[in-house]
Amino acid sequence: MIMISDISEKELPLLPGKSIREITLSNGHLTIVVHDFGARIHQIFAPDKYGTFENILLSKDNSETYIHDGGYYGVICGPVAGRIAEASYGEIKLDANEGKNTLHSGSKGWERQFWNYEVFKEKEKIGIKLTLRDGQSGFPGNISASVVYELEGSCLTVKMTGISEKDTVFNPAFHPYFNLTADKENILEHILQTSATKVVEVDEENIPTGNLVPVGDTVYDLRKPVSIRSILEKKPQGFDHCFVFPEQNTEKTLNLFEKKSGRKLTCITDRQAVVIYTATNPEQESTISGKKMTPNRGVAIEFQELPDMVHHPEWGTIELRLGEEKTFISTYTFSVEPE
Repeated sequence: MIMISDISEKELPLLPGKSIREITLSNGHLTIVVHDFGARIHQIFAPDKYGTFENILLSKDNSETYIHDGGYYGVICGPVAGRIAEASYGEIKLDANEGKNTLHSGSKGWERQFWNYEVFKEKEKIGIKLTLRDGQSGFPGNISASVVYELEGSCLTVKMTGISEKDTVFNPAFHPYFNLTADKENILEHILQTSATKVVEVDEENIPTGNLVPVGDTVYDLRKPVSIRSILEKKPQGFDHCFVFPEQNTEKTLNLFEKKSGRKLTCITDRQAVVIYTATNPEQESTISGKKMTPNRGVAIEFQELPDMVHHPEWGTIELRLGEEKTFISTYTFSVEPE
């Protein structure tokens, strides 16, 4: 039986006269801490093999700095995650916030806006629904978006929905960084596996070239479990790459495992792809759990459609037509594997 004590709220400072609402939800198996600014999941507490609950996300300290969160820790990037070349598509001009390109929808994306929210409890479920009517990001709209974070057993479901008042584009992503040691160690001994069969080739600005390269016989082949240490031995600059799931594969999966804690994360998604970012060369302005951000401290796992698709219609479409509703769902199931 879910008790009201499993939901709590408090305020955090952001700007003079503006504060962030922090909402904590627990079902006895998992606890999530959610912010209304950026629809951020700030923390996820999950048990290790000894039953000890610890936060397994990289969590940015100092809420007053969230306006300038260069790491996008745990936020919803939208309406379009990833990069858009030349900060434009068609006749639409966007905010160029990474050189001449747009990253994660620019400086007024969803991660830098306040969302409304309501919590809910059902028989076996507890969760929060956050909603936003976006007229700030510079994309056509307005876009009405919702994000639902739902706990059931040891599973977190993330459901993102959009509907627009004008033809627009819609490719949001949840942007968590995982460290299954609870930040006791770096991520080098984490074991990564995904069913992706291709990787998006990019240029020196991380903009897709248009080529989707098969992963076979490359460092990008994660179809069998591989340690992040071995990835970095072959590719010292680490990953900030988009891995493409096979179109006909109904099981689009990613697994992450860390032996000392015994924690395992199993993800299933309905998205085209996943960006895996090992944070080998991260921004280092943020303080994470009391310490400045350092390389290889967490791995970002970002399920999404292919980046810069507005310039690559051969890959599909992220169009959201007037009055059309689109929904994307990804699940994150936590378990433990004993010695």
